[in-house]
Amino acid sequence: MKPFIISISVACTLLFAACTPTNIAPAGGTGTTTGTAAATVTTTTTLTVKGKHITTTCGDTIVLKGVNYAAYGWGWNNSENLFPEIAKSGANSVRIVWYKTNSGPAYSNLALLDSAIGRCIRSKMIPIIELHDETCNNNGTSMVTTANWYTQTAVKNILIKYQKWLIINPLNEAGYVMWNGNNAAALNTFKTTYKTIITNLRNAGLNMPLMLDASDCGQHLSVWKTICTEMQTYDPKHNLIFSAHAYWSSYASTATAINTLLQDASTWNVPVVLGEVANKQDDNSGNCTLTLDLTTTLQKCEQYKIGWLAWVWTADNCGSRQMTTNGNFNTLTTYGNQIVNTSAYGLKFAKRAKCI
Repeated sequence: MKPFIISISVACTLLFAACTPTNIAPAGGTGTTTGTAAATVTTTTTLTVKGKHITTTCGDTIVLKGVNYAAYGWGWNNSENLFPEIAKSGANSVRIVWYKTNSGPAYSNLALLDSAIGRCIRSKMIPIIELHDETCNNNGTSMVTTANWYTQTAVKNILIKYQKWLIINPLNEAGYVMWNGNNAAALNTFKTTYKTIITNLRNAGLNMPLMLDASDCGQHLSVWKTICTEMQTYDPKHNLIFSAHAYWSSYASTATAINTLLQDASTWNVPVVLGEVANKQDDNSGNCTLTLDLTTTLQKCEQYKIGWLAWVWTADNCGSRQMTTNGNFNTLTTYGNQIVNTSAYGLKFAKRAKCI
């Protein structure tokens, strides 16, 4: 989703593409790090992908069901700590908005990144760290450069510290295919860019799952259909999760279209997550005037065992798209109440990892 302050206009028509299901076994969920110069070398397991499932270090399978949260008030409140409030919802995961470069002072303080990830885990939720800098950008060079932030020693040491439970979502909503001609050349550019990012992060010793956003401001779920097997095979850890953001007012505006799309995705034999779901979508002027069929989306995710993360816990440019009015669980909005309490898909019915 767009940043809270900056308005980004998006168009929204997407196509189907066909991915041959794969049964690639994980190459191993271990990673070695020396941490700081004085640290002892340790080896820790990670979450791993097995076919269409995400498996924890305890051996149980988890379907990600959680929320998006721009920690520290979009970088402007170093003392904000809403993870205990989010945990009251039953969420088993939190996608944490972060920036490589932003005027919000929290984002330049890596101790705060460490704290946010640690507090999320202590609240019994899987942290998913993502960089928001490249939102709706189509510059492959910039995408790679931004994703290299994860490989910096100071950042990498934090990520490896928490690798047992951490998922990395390298970039938010970056790269175009549909909006760049929807041809083989556009698809190849998108694919090649992400292969470079995968290589760089794996070479840096980051072995945890990488959750990749779909093209075209994250909306084009079916972009993965033709390339998911190739991408999973390319990753030396075979540890990829494939994500899309369900702002589908033009692409899948009916219950039938949503069902067709998600039923198809459930057959790809790779983990599929809707990294952002919501009740409203911004129009081309940046106003949240477009109503989404959230009920059908979440019902079908429940039916097909597809994970999802609600946008957003608090502090959005669209008040009706906030789950809470001020970040506290006792201020759930109508939208938040639907996300949390509706049987059987609501967050309070989510299964948490056994030993987190």
